[in-house]
Amino acid sequence: MTLLSLPSRTDRDLYPALMSPQLCAKYPADHKAFVRIDVSLRVYWHTLFDICPELLELSGPDGMSIFRPFMAWAGEKKLAFDWSYYLWVYVWLRESPFKDRLLADGKYLRSIMGASAARWAVLDRGRNCGLVIGCADSTDFVVGWKCRSVRFGREIELIAPEEPLPAPPDIFGYFTLPTFELDIFPGWQSLAR
Repeated sequence: MTLLSLPSRTDRDLYPALMSPQLCAKYPADHKAFVRIDVSLRVYWHTLFDICPELLELSGPDGMSIFRPFMAWAGEKKLAFDWSYYLWVYVWLRESPFKDRLLADGKYLRSIMGASAARWAVLDRGRNCGLVIGCADSTDFVVGWKCRSVRFGREIELIAPEEPLPAPPDIFGYFTLPTFELDIFPGWQSLAR
């Protein structure tokens, strides 16, 4: 039986192929299931490379040498693609063939941390006003602020503290701020999977 003669598949049936280039490759390019998988993957591709276009300098113009292996890795690790999506990309990049180039230039880390903070500021519906993200690869940290009022948008700040905070126990750590003041350090929380 070929894939073309398989019964219709629901989106839930196709989910494993989103995270596995090997499973995705089993569908012919003109198959309806392939088109649905491809459309779903494009959302994640654009979420990554439209917001962090400098990553294309590492991977080449199509981004696939980063995107496909990362998606397979994320599937194995069962990662959530919430506001921390970009941070998980960085974690993967630190283990990838791109590691040396990544660590040689801090612009990738700044871009990724800023993208995660901005995503949190847009998506979070809780009462906290800010999110602080720290990385073991840097003494700087990034703060993402929600909108303070209807007249102001969200703000993302890169902060180089006079007295560095302790390094997160993992590659990344974060904490939230209950007010629009960066006046506490409750300790780093690890990223949720």
